[in-house]
Amino acid sequence: MIQTEDTTIQEDWWDETVDGAPLVIEEELGPVTVAHVVDNYNRYPGEVVALYTRLKALEPLADLTLRISLPEGLILGDYRAPAEQEGLMPMTEVSGDTSYLVWSLAGKLPEGACYEYRAEAVVAPAIYDTTLTSQAVVSGKDGDILTEETVNIAVWVKGKYLRYLPSIYERDDFMGRFLMLFESFWSPIETQIDGVYNYFDPRITPPDFLPWLASWLDLDLDESWPEDRLRRLLRWAIALHRSRGTKWGLLKYLELYTEQQAEIIERRAENFVLGAGARLGPGIALGQGNTPHTFAVTLHLPPIEVKGKRERKRREEQRRRTIEKIIEMQKPAHTVYTLNIKTLSEEKETKPEAEDQTKKAKTETDEIAAQAAIWFKLDDY
Repeated sequence: MIQTEDTTIQEDWWDETVDGAPLVIEEELGPVTVAHVVDNYNRYPGEVVALYTRLKALEPLADLTLRISLPEGLILGDYRAPAEQEGLMPMTEVSGDTSYLVWSLAGKLPEGACYEYRAEAVVAPAIYDTTLTSQAVVSGKDGDILTEETVNIAVWVKGKYLRYLPSIYERDDFMGRFLMLFESFWSPIETQIDGVYNYFDPRITPPDFLPWLASWLDLDLDESWPEDRLRRLLRWAIALHRSRGTKWGLLKYLELYTEQQAEIIERRAENFVLGAGARLGPGIALGQGNTPHTFAVTLHLPPIEVKGKRERKRREEQRRRTIEKIIEMQKPAHTVYTLNIKTLSEEKETKPEAEDQTKKAKTETDEIAAQAAIWFKLDDY
């Protein structure tokens, strides 16, 4: 997922990044962990900010208390308990300039229990740009703090668009607030524009954009390929286009799909023709069916792990058709090939001869692959 400034937290908010900084993921320390984040890390006065808190028990516990602090600049609004604790109501406390939302988790919490709490707050009017800090603290029944997490929210008094206007407008409070409206409307569009370069990287672009990137390279993606292999194929697409018709190009394409090293044996002999100039030698093909410019492709592939012989046979046929399509696309037009696919059982895969074949095929292509990585500016091969 591509995220930059003012990005809204999605359902998997605790595993993403916001404003270019990673959200804190709780460490597996102690009997309980807590993650405390907000939906937006940059806010203006009057806007609503949502705080998300996730509590997870790593061992059986009882009678925990979750205390969420709200500084003076945040005015508590709506709040919600997790579905597993429907009907649970928090207490509110005030100490100095700070308010607290206190959730009392009475009773036993089994190991692995995970609860997510949500609270909304309105950013209070401010005179100067400031940073508000909210903290989530989990304590036991004896009052000892078990874990805590802190999150910071940047509050901007005036719209950032003022920097594009003459300095005289800095003194106009109305203009600063007025521009905030347009900034809120255009922020999602600006976020996409600022991060648009990420959509062109096949390693991190969303899956729906993979066919779009492939169309730029005149590459017809096969939906049967796993996503990770499609991403690698896109990264190697230019190199494969430039090396079409070569042995290395075919070996690399097959490796991207099968994740195994293929073995290719070329036969460049010409048909034997009777006549005064007929000569026997290594360049002459004898016998019926000895077509010149042929090659044989041998692949040692692991078995397809599916239930049912019919489904396994269908998957094997589909795999063979895909491999044949790759060979037809990458081979020189005047050549003829034979394909031999050997399915390796777990016992055969451990045999020295199978390992020797894999090492031999890999050694033959390592040097060419290294050169291709330099030519096409790939950081791995």
